[in-house]
Amino acid sequence: MKIINYEELFGEFKPDSAISADANLIANALMRELYISSGYNLARFLGVKRCFNNDMAMRVWVQKRLDSSLGYVIEDMRCQLQGELYELLPYSDYGNY
Repeated sequence: MKIINYEELFGEFKPDSAISADANLIANALMRELYISSGYNLARFLGVKRCFNNDMAMRVWVQKRLDSSLGYVIEDMRCQLQGELYELLPYSDYGNY
């Protein structure tokens, strides 16, 4: 009986649009800093497919931005994307009555 290494098998057929380690790192930092909750509403603001939940929508958006940037520094990109998120997301006036 042959043993199949699924990790190796799937690695060979990994799609080009897969999320990189850098994109995961930046997306995780942004979600922590901006208190992104679970749900499905973020995708429409980020311009990604609405089938993605907030976590995946953020990762896909970050990956797209990284793909279009050559020679980026992770911390610089995180700051840049954080600024872009403030522009994209609707303003909320929590706590100010």
